Amino acid sequence: MKPMARVLGLCLLAALAFGAMGIRTYGAGSADGAGTTRAFLVGKADMGFHYGTFEADCPQGFELTLEESYLASLTPAQREWMLRPENAFEYGHAWKNEHLADAAGGNVCSNPKSFKDDPRRRPYRGVASAVSYGLNLDGTSDGRATPKTCAHQKFVGLNGEPVVDNQLYRASGCSKLNRGTGLQSEQYFERSFLIELRGVDDILNDAQVEVAVYSLADGESALKSATGSDVAYQTFTITANPRWRAQATARIVDGVVMSDPIPVMHLSRAGGFAAGRGNYAPGSPERNFVFAGEFELRDVRFRLTFQPDGSITGVMANYRPIDNIYLSEYAGGRGTASIANNDCAAEYNTLARFADAYPDPATGECTAISAAQNIAGVPAFVVQPK
Repeated sequence: MKPMARVLGLCLLAALAFGAMGIRTYGAGSADGAGTTRAFLVGKADMGFHYGTFEADCPQGFELTLEESYLASLTPAQREWMLRPENAFEYGHAWKNEHLADAAGGNVCSNPKSFKDDPRRRPYRGVASAVSYGLNLDGTSDGRATPKTCAHQKFVGLNGEPVVDNQLYRASGCSKLNRGTGLQSEQYFERSFLIELRGVDDILNDAQVEVAVYSLADGESALKSATGSDVAYQTFTITANPRWRAQATARIVDGVVMSDPIPVMHLSRAGGFAAGRGNYAPGSPERNFVFAGEFELRDVRFRLTFQPDGSITGVMANYRPIDNIYLSEYAGGRGTASIANNDCAAEYNTLARFADAYPDPATGECTAISAAQNIAGVPAFVVQPK
């Protein structure tokens, strides 16, 4: 066999093998010939924080930590006594134990709602900046109340839209736990996920494509390069749990993919901090959790751009139910407060204050908060579960 013929034959055999295994190849045509399919591993999904100058974003400084909240509750004489070196034991016990508990002994992180009316748990002041990443989730230009949202202040958009919603940034953007530590803000989701674009005829302009989002199968993770970035063109198995799959129609305009909303989307956080703190899902095809083991996102919209190296970048905007945001704090309990120095009750009260979607029918108070994640994905192959 001639060398060229041999190479072509090997390529054909590889393609047939991939097809037999159910692997969707990057850029491959769909079975019915309607466009190509492109898959991506999304390893970066940050909190959508805009880091302008600290003076402009947080003119009154960082929000108070639990320890600072305790000191602020003391009189000058009490504060002076507590901060003496010889009183270090009493001081540590006071803010790490007494200050984080209510009368019944409940702690501020496992039971933040019980501290709602505690005058010591002052809500955060919030970000003062006028600009943010995100998308216009409620469709209004002024943030007025709608049947699905509460009145709120809009941001000027940083990714092509004149006004955007990102109240999670407004609530948390001056917190030391978020802004003061790079890892917390740069990697919002604890686990990578997959995005698949189907029926792509033209990556510049296409009136109808499909966006599918999947969690990875249980136990799968990405290989990293020497620099810590995800290696492109790895093969991943899609989760067998239908709860952790979602899709929507979309369009491509001038090289930008814009999706229609996904009403509800769940992503597995298996292996994350709170993943081991719930109950197994009855009959789940994977050994994962339903409540404590997943992220919940509502009205999810994507704005994605193809990059010259084959990757994608963009923004994923959504509403996050406050109780779902707080899974790690609920799970961490007393340790989240005393070790991370986080005044969970003040933070929770702030999220409730800035929440802008899904009003409670009984109280009218919104239960979810707008958010945005800047995401980046490298080309990948995806395999259907057995």
